[in-house]
Amino acid sequence: RLLTAILLCCATVATGQQLKPWSGGAAPALALRDLEGSLHRLEDYRGKVVLINFWATWCEPCREEMPSMNRLRASLAGRPFEVLAVNLAESEPRIRRFMEQVPLDFAVLMDRDSAAAKRWQARLLPVSFLLGPDGRIRYSVLGEIDWMQEPVRKVILELLPPAQGRATGFPSDRPSTPPRAEL
Repeated sequence: RLLTAILLCCATVATGQQLKPWSGGAAPALALRDLEGSLHRLEDYRGKVVLINFWATWCEPCREEMPSMNRLRASLAGRPFEVLAVNLAESEPRIRRFMEQVPLDFAVLMDRDSAAAKRWQARLLPVSFLLGPDGRIRYSVLGEIDWMQEPVRKVILELLPPAQGRATGFPSDRPSTPPRAEL
């Protein structure tokens, strides 16, 4: 069974993979600890666009797409966007060794018993889900993808909630009537 997963993982090396609109129902629960022991619950990310990526260090396509996820996260710093990389049943030392080679600036969660992967039906790796600010899955992608390609970034930017309290310079940001002077 593991050999099948490995072969399928290697078979998903994607060139030009695209996000696919999701029609598979509600997002399953997700509550996992990161490498530092902090609990991350999906409901804690309400109001943000969240990229959930299921991966493993032995999966070459997974390893290849990590740097583009890191660049995407950096390019959206300060915006309501998060990346949660869910590692599939590997040991903490193995994950840390990988992160020494490929530093990551987002949460790496440990699915020690693969229960989260089963709930999310993550049968092949890598598989990613893009959730809107309302917590609903909006898009998915099976296989490696370049998260910095323009069509992908455009989808993510369109999912981001409007900026709060920040003027954009558009006429709609200005009051419709000039303020009245006090006499």
